[in-house]
Amino acid sequence: MAKGRQIDIGQRLLALAGLGAIVGIVVGALAVAGLLGNQAGGKGIEQVTLLDPPRAEGQVTLGVGPAVGLLAPDFEISDFDGRRHRLSDFRGKVVYVNFWGSWCIPCAIELPDILQLQQKHPDDLAVIAVNRRDPLDRARNYLRNLPLNDGGKGAGFTVDAMDPDDTLYDRYRGLAMPVSVFIDPNGVVTRVANGQIDLDAMEEALAQALSGGAIAAGFGSSGKVC
Repeated sequence: MAKGRQIDIGQRLLALAGLGAIVGIVVGALAVAGLLGNQAGGKGIEQVTLLDPPRAEGQVTLGVGPAVGLLAPDFEISDFDGRRHRLSDFRGKVVYVNFWGSWCIPCAIELPDILQLQQKHPDDLAVIAVNRRDPLDRARNYLRNLPLNDGGKGAGFTVDAMDPDDTLYDRYRGLAMPVSVFIDPNGVVTRVANGQIDLDAMEEALAQALSGGAIAAGFGSSGKVC
């Protein structure tokens, strides 16, 4: 890792320290109160609906699942404003599905890189950032105040989505947090990462998906997890 990159990550970690401490206190208090896990979502946020993916010519016999070389399981999901979005609506672009939570420090380190990737490739990439089990206001405020790579704060993705009861996380067989799934323009999974990945790995995964290639599932699993 380059020296400049080490400094950037160190500065980001310092910026996140206060945020992480606050989140830890809140999560601990909720756990003691027995409220953690049953206050997810919010007004207008529907549960995720799982769907069969549409099939292009030549995909009739292709299997469906959250694994490299298979059609990505389709779904319909609510964004922060309650609007519904389907994964298959983004056919023609690479889709980066990322699962995150306000309580996940590796997610907080990774999210600014995802935003930078999205800003660099607006014509080729759609990012569906899926929040796991946070109340709506907490998830929204967390992204609004997220420290960014350029020293600013506040992130927003193609779809800021909510998975209140882990319906989608379970379907995509998440093993830890964060989870990243890259899906090519034809709806086929090309890379799966359980654990934090950096911007260079994201760029590689995007290029691979655009070229129609695939990388073995589990790439990035040695990264930080929570």
